[in-house]
Amino acid sequence: MIGNNIDLKGIINEDGSVKTTDFNRNFCINFSIRMQFLVGAFGDNAIMDFIKNQMSAGKQNYDEDAFFEALSEVSVLSFYVGRYKWEQSIYEPPVEVAVNGKNPEARFIGTFYCQGSAENLSEEKRTVTINIEVKSPKFPHDNHKDEKIAIPTVSLTLTGREEVKSFCTKHNVLYLAPRILKLRDFINSAAGKFKVPKEDEFNLLYINWSYRDFPSNGFLEAWSLLTNKLNGVLTHPEFAVSIGVLPDAFEKITAVIVYTESLEGLMFSDFRYVWQRKHAGAKFRMWVVNEKLRNAEWKNESNVLFRITGMNPDKELTQMVMVDCKPKIHEEKAETAIFVMELVELISKNVINNEMDTNTEI
Repeated sequence: MIGNNIDLKGIINEDGSVKTTDFNRNFCINFSIRMQFLVGAFGDNAIMDFIKNQMSAGKQNYDEDAFFEALSEVSVLSFYVGRYKWEQSIYEPPVEVAVNGKNPEARFIGTFYCQGSAENLSEEKRTVTINIEVKSPKFPHDNHKDEKIAIPTVSLTLTGREEVKSFCTKHNVLYLAPRILKLRDFINSAAGKFKVPKEDEFNLLYINWSYRDFPSNGFLEAWSLLTNKLNGVLTHPEFAVSIGVLPDAFEKITAVIVYTESLEGLMFSDFRYVWQRKHAGAKFRMWVVNEKLRNAEWKNESNVLFRITGMNPDKELTQMVMVDCKPKIHEEKAETAIFVMELVELISKNVINNEMDTNTEI
């Protein structure tokens, strides 16, 4: 995450490396504060179980990915704990229809002012229920620091993937396959923990898409795979079902938020750092799955999700590929531009579309 920081606390050395001692000290102090913060909201027993069973990340069989997944939960939930004076804050609330007895991370119930409806734009008190699920992928731990890399951000046919891979290899670029099945599994897992929301109930799925390939704006990979106009998982439900997304996920999940963590956000366990304005700007995007609510939020006929999440819903993103060829001189920049143009053209010819066999392998 070294390329995704604002260094307000002076934890970056002049050579661009992290001041490890300062980072570790800040992390430990603030993590302790966060735990106390969550205890105040959810109680001693709930957080003690969380530390023993999740933050321990496998205990003697420690798994770093499991630790960061738990840390993502700490960051998002502590953000919500501090947003309002909730009437109820419940850790892992029981859900009648939960699959295998699994529950969402947390439920918050509270009352605040927001727009009532499209017919009534004046703000009024509404009591809302918010259910939250947090996911963080286990990505390969390859470090592509010195490698040229490319990853398509639309779904390709099986033949298309082979053609794109061969084209990249020809130009000494490492091809990375789109990680669409991770997104499918996250959506299905969340759907298994949510029930269809009632009026003024909102089910939110947060996905921490932070890893080494594109450390500053990796979330855009997930965002395009979910929302592109050609075959986005959330914008084309029929395509989503063809790759194994549960049909009831579109009824159960209110909104999906993808984000990339920042160095300061990691150090302080503070989700608010995704709002930082550097490089690509804010490090998150939110898609509202509920079409009626999505259109109302776009038209400013509703602001309930903004009041809940602090986020405005975004539009679709149709980008074909993310590329990092690490050009250093003018000639390399020109070569990269030509390569990307030809690569985009090749990907455009091999996109899975709605007219194709729905059993096309992913």
